[in-house]
Amino acid sequence: MRWIKYRSFLLAGLFCLFSCDLDMPEEVYDNPLDLDINAAQGITPPALIFNPSVTNTTSGSNVTIQVFALEVNEVAGVHIQVQYSKNKLSVNSVSPGEFLQEGAQDPIFWYDNDAISGLLDIYCTYLGDDTNVSGTGPVAYIIFAATAPGQGFLEYTSECELVDKDDVEIQLNGLGQGVVNAQ
Repeated sequence: MRWIKYRSFLLAGLFCLFSCDLDMPEEVYDNPLDLDINAAQGITPPALIFNPSVTNTTSGSNVTIQVFALEVNEVAGVHIQVQYSKNKLSVNSVSPGEFLQEGAQDPIFWYDNDAISGLLDIYCTYLGDDTNVSGTGPVAYIIFAATAPGQGFLEYTSECELVDKDDVEIQLNGLGQGVVNAQ
């Protein structure tokens, strides 16, 4: 009798185990700050990337994109040039990110937007030769307006430059791309 009781529990347990849906969810790892994902795309530090690299929005809405420095060393000044799809996006504003704010002094920050050619130039530097920063972080925040439906592309140009305190260029091994999808 005891064997029948335990056998019933065993069979019920096995039935529950095998009748359950054992499909495992497939994780999507698309963090633009992930070094392995960037390496698979040919971007190795030091690099500049957009965060997020893909944004979905509606036409007429604003999106904030971070200009992100990825594992850079002893940066004292930057010139970042972004080419954007002028027929899909317009620049509303640009503000400094926290990355270069970490130095011993506040940096000088300015930008120039050429809406006709779709080129945005961002500059940030320290006065003097004793301040620099290293690491990973947002250099600037760009607020774009999605002016038309479709894909708006963001690309860093070859004019991008990071320099150390002696004005020696820091080689960038990768320049990321971004997409704003507007419905």
